[in-house]
Amino acid sequence: MYSGNDSYNPPLSPDDLDLLQSILNEEIRVRRIPITSDRADELAGKLIRLFQSGVRQPDILRLMIGTG
Repeated sequence: MYSGNDSYNPPLSPDDLDLLQSILNEEIRVRRIPITSDRADELAGKLIRLFQSGVRQPDILRLMIGTG
């Protein structure tokens, strides 16, 4: 079945997930938002999209989600 998404994103590795989770945890702590909030979900989605688009450096990921 065609999903309408022409780009393929390989699965995230356990190390990738650990990195993204640590950045997300730091951001929600700094921003004082609950991990179960819609805002935390939005941040997680943005982190994953950035990572899958090729942004792999933790400092750059932090900077990019801080601006959005």
